Order: sequence, then C-alpha cells, then structure tokens
Amino acid sequence: MLNVTLVEIVRSNFDDVIRLELDEDQEKHLPSNIFSIAESTLSPLFNPRAICLDDKVVGFLMYQFGERGDFDEDECTIWRFMVDRAHQGNRIGTTAMGLLLTEIKAHGLCTLIDIYYDPKNLAARKLYRNFGFIETGIRDDGDVIAELRF
Repeated sequence: MLNVTLVEIVRSNFDDVIRLELDEDQEKHLPSNIFSIAESTLSPLFNPRAICLDDKVVGFLMYQFGERGDFDEDECTIWRFMVDRAHQGNRIGTTAMGLLLTEIKAHGLCTLIDIYYDPKNLAARKLYRNFGFIETGIRDDGDVIAELRF
C-alpha cells in the first residue's frame, strides 16, 4: 500500500511544491503551483496541500469551501489537483483523491463537491468518474463541470 499523505504548504516544502512538473501537454490544463499558492492567500477558505509519497512531495492540490451566506455556501470546489510527471501512473493520484474527499467531508461544511477540467484531459475524467463525480455541464471557459453529492 502506498504511503500517501496530504500536508499543509509550509516553508520547508514550498520549494518542492513549486518545482513539480507536468508533461508539456498537461501544463495548459492548470495554472502554476506558485500562482495557486499565491491565490490561496486571498481567502482563508482556500486549502492548499502538498501530496507526499513517504516524505517526498509528489503533487499539489487546492480546494475551497463556499462563502457563508452565498448561494454556494454548502459547496466545495477542488481548484487544483496534480501529480508530478515523474510520479504519474503509480496510483498516487487515486490515493490522494480518496484522502482529499475524506478531508473535505470531515469538515462537515458541504454536501456537494465540484471540480473543473479540460474535456481533453481523459486521465482526469477517468479519475473523477471513478470516485463518483458526474459531469453536469460546461463552464464558460470550456472546462467540464463534474459534481459529487453526498
């Protein structure tokens, strides 16, 4: 069994997170990790995490809960989810997604999780579908909207 954990972004793992790489054809699907970490400072509702295999940073993710009093206050959006190109295909993403969904549900703040992805990103589509996400539409930018209700 893989020893995958989700850990907060701190000074000691920051450089490792921003050095993570995707294949060239995957890069267009996600903003850079440094951009995402910077974006996470704009709201306490953002939750960036390093994905670690044993003690090595191998991926990055970020999610956000809805604003209280807003129409989406019972929702959570997974904004980023990536595994470094050198570690793809080893079930790290599958294990990390399971941990992520458990973490989100443990907060007790939402009944719906949504995620957006490029329709050409077949690996993402397969991963999310395997966890029960259902495609519900297309965003203005062309990304697929997939939702998981619980």
